[in-house]
Amino acid sequence: MRIVFVLAGLVAVLVFAAACGDDDAGSDATPAGATVAAATDGPTEAPAAFKFDCTETFPGSAPDASAFPAAVTDGSGRSLAIEAAPQAIASLSAGHTEILYAIGAAGALTAVDNTSDCPAAAASLEKVDAFSPSVESIVALEADLLVLFFDPGDLVQSLEDLGLDVLMMPSPSTIAGVYDQIEVLGDATGHASEADALIASMSVAVSDVTDGLQGLAAPTFFHEVDNNYYTAGPGSFIADLYDQLGAENIAEATGQAFPQMSAEAIIAADPQVIILADEDAGESARTVAARPGWGSIAAVQDGRVHVVSPDIVSRPGPRLVEALQTLAGYLYPGAPE
Repeated sequence: MRIVFVLAGLVAVLVFAAACGDDDAGSDATPAGATVAAATDGPTEAPAAFKFDCTETFPGSAPDASAFPAAVTDGSGRSLAIEAAPQAIASLSAGHTEILYAIGAAGALTAVDNTSDCPAAAASLEKVDAFSPSVESIVALEADLLVLFFDPGDLVQSLEDLGLDVLMMPSPSTIAGVYDQIEVLGDATGHASEADALIASMSVAVSDVTDGLQGLAAPTFFHEVDNNYYTAGPGSFIADLYDQLGAENIAEATGQAFPQMSAEAIIAADPQVIILADEDAGESARTVAARPGWGSIAAVQDGRVHVVSPDIVSRPGPRLVEALQTLAGYLYPGAPE
């Protein structure tokens, strides 16, 4: 059993990791690339839909220097005192990299991990291996704020002993947890107003998706993380996306965030929808249908096996809106948008 739990923990880390400018300051707190409805006293047009487009430019904005010194509590419950607005931020988490761009902190980002590929501008930044980082390699970045999503060994303590500011931000397990981390990053970087605007805009977009599904019959589903039949169970961020959509997870009874199910158990559960997040491993509706016994599953018989990018469903950040919209389309075809 110990081996299974270790593998499940590794899958959780891999899923989160694969999937997590302009210095002119202005009064507009809208993050670049994200559309937020403006409040007015008169009639307005319908607000544009929220989006976080990886092809957009995110020039960033000047931080609020008056917000410092700042006291923040990171995702692990650690208290951190930040004396001045960070000028060189290193993000060793793809999801948090996307958040930093979305709240206007692009001007201070100087280094990211190897999986940070959105937005496109991240490609020009110095890269560091988030899975096996060394104290020496991180110190060499000369960053004044580090964002990590997991601590291999005693890395955080070693960095703090050297006087570096470290935000430990483990993968949140809910959409609400994502909002909390956006707020923390806003406070830590001097972009609190932009973070608040982002949260407000995302919240409206999430409600737009979920409200339109009220009263619809909830389908059962199987979400495939990899072709060893690891899936997203209760307590995982991915499962919370499905919970928000009202779908019924065949992995719910496992009680684990990333359990490994057997083919027999999946076939017996007979999910109405199968979502594949492992297309890069060669999986598709065709390969699923060819698996022994899987042809009897309702999702296969009804042509409801779909592929989704692991980046949008496993990176807790601004693209969770896109994840919900995509999954809703697969789970509830024909539902009003």
